[in-house]
Amino acid sequence: MFTEKRISRFLAVALVTFIVATQAIFIGTAAFAENREKESQQEINIWDTAAYKEYHKEDIDKLAKEYQVEPNYLYYIAEVETAFNLEPYELFSLIYLESKFVPQTIMDGGSFSYNTTQMKLATAMTAYMAITQYYQKNIPYPTHDLLKDNKYYATLLAGGYLRYLHDTYKDRDESYTAYRMGINGRLAFFRKNGNYKSSYALRLEEVRESLTQGNTKI
Repeated sequence: MFTEKRISRFLAVALVTFIVATQAIFIGTAAFAENREKESQQEINIWDTAAYKEYHKEDIDKLAKEYQVEPNYLYYIAEVETAFNLEPYELFSLIYLESKFVPQTIMDGGSFSYNTTQMKLATAMTAYMAITQYYQKNIPYPTHDLLKDNKYYATLLAGGYLRYLHDTYKDRDESYTAYRMGINGRLAFFRKNGNYKSSYALRLEEVRESLTQGNTKI
């Protein structure tokens, strides 16, 4: 089971990495990812534990092959979902919609959208606040380099931020629309449509349903 102990150990590694990153960001983020890979190889078979009963390793491996991404990264997404009590394949679906699991940092409307989660720095700071203050996790402060170079860190922020949105709005459509359009953007959508069922929210739920059924070609 991906317990508090597991995520605490990961976050401890992240904090050490952040300290290293202040001296040499490239070396630090590389070490962060390398440590995650080593840790995943050493630990118990999580797929046999109750917390992962909704996941099937063979389906995730097929998904990794379909989108040419290392399986360990997809396993980590499952870990983050479990740690933040998200629906199975919810964060998978969000990351699929944002980047199809491929890291890409692009200039978007005058600011950067980072990595596989396409989160902006201002949003990352809000996610950091939620994770550290509301969920009592010690994680590195988001920086341009850390967000750009480390998809594991970006994924942790996105998982925590999605949990924060769910806890705040109590409505999945509103959470998904807020992730895509921003806090103010979701209000503008509601004023125009009378609901939060944006095409992004509907598509995310569609993808999640497909993944829970074991489909890999979405």
